[in-house]
Amino acid sequence: MALDPHKLLEEFNTGLGRLGDELPEIAESFVRLTNWCFAEGAIPAKYKELIAIAIGVYARCEYCIAYHVKKALEEGASREEILEAAAEAIAFGGSPATAYCATLVRECLDAFEEE
Repeated sequence: MALDPHKLLEEFNTGLGRLGDELPEIAESFVRLTNWCFAEGAIPAKYKELIAIAIGVYARCEYCIAYHVKKALEEGASREEILEAAAEAIAFGGSPATAYCATLVRECLDAFEEE
């Protein structure tokens, strides 16, 4: 395993906490925005998480991939749904997106499915 999904989440959460200490308005605004973006609405939260996985893969954001794979599982997404959503990024992201689908997305699934 190249990257530890649990460590990625820990680093992100620690970093966001430190950002909150140093730039509280920015961190609070980020949290409010993302809470609104991922809330149930016309699009169910599970689908929003699947969309976020595809965007994270396309953007090559390791923290985003780990976070949203975990959240998608919590929202009831299946392994197959998550892999298919991640694979959508391949149409736009080519080989780099394929690499993340073949490695990090699967590693996150393996790490978080049993939780």
